Amino acid sequence: MTPGSGVLVTGAAGFIGRHTIKAFHTAGHEVSAIDVRPAPAHLTHAARWRRGDFAAPALLADIAAGRYATVVHQAGISDTRAPAGPTLDESNLLGPLRLAEACRIGQARLIYASSHSVYGTLHHRVPITEDADTDPTRCTGPLNPYAASKLALDQQMRARYSSGLTWAGLRYTNVFGPDETDKGPMASILTQLLRQAARTGTIRVFEDSLTAARDYIAVETVATTIVQLAAAPAMAAAVYNLGAGTAVSFADLVQWCARLHRAATGQNLGVELVANPVSAAYQYFTCADTTALDESLPSRPATSPESVEARAAELFESFRAPSAS
Repeated sequence: MTPGSGVLVTGAAGFIGRHTIKAFHTAGHEVSAIDVRPAPAHLTHAARWRRGDFAAPALLADIAAGRYATVVHQAGISDTRAPAGPTLDESNLLGPLRLAEACRIGQARLIYASSHSVYGTLHHRVPITEDADTDPTRCTGPLNPYAASKLALDQQMRARYSSGLTWAGLRYTNVFGPDETDKGPMASILTQLLRQAARTGTIRVFEDSLTAARDYIAVETVATTIVQLAAAPAMAAAVYNLGAGTAVSFADLVQWCARLHRAATGQNLGVELVANPVSAAYQYFTCADTTALDESLPSRPATSPESVEARAAELFESFRAPSAS
């Protein structure tokens, strides 16, 4: 069978999916998109849109028939509060495995969204490697059913497709950027704090989180990395961390918001410390060791704390704009 051409993006109407569509279109790829939601108006020109389920038999048949060269799987349940059960299993494990098998048959490269949440609490404040996901001396493992579903998929992919399929599972850290507001409480804490500061002049922070730190990566960087992986001549089939490789403290985020608010208004930022109702399932430190991805894709865009702060300033200004949603 001769592999097809073009790229299929599932979950294309979601936050990362939208940016993925844009990045592939800008790079000159022929893009197809599928989501249960309608196509965003500003991206209808960038892809051939299809409304429906990524695991629908007709779509899997198209993939297995060799229609696509690459499938980028961004669909699924992303709510960390989702309960365990058949719906989560189907969306985040069983459906993706059927998708992977269709890609194997159709010789399509598969790139799918995993999550840094698979590690749970890190026992040491150092970047964690992909092989530590079940090492109890380095992390607790998943703290909620969502994270458990992502780890289960990664484990199944490793077990089933050591050969016969070119694939990459990307463990995103805290992805942030424009057009994230529709995620509501699932938006990155960086985006949430910037939006609060810009619109109300007051931010709410968990009182036990000021010493916490997280690894933030801009959504544009994620999308660019995915495009590069799709075009890479050789790619080891594996799970890869995708983050900045550095952690920014919540205290620094508060200072960024305070400086931005003061520069914009001349006023001091209000900071309200509130109790953390989910402290047992809260990730107080996230940081990805990206060595494996750097070796597999040495040209990928890097992220520094300075670039995160600069991007945060741009987001803050966008939230102050009258047209911001």
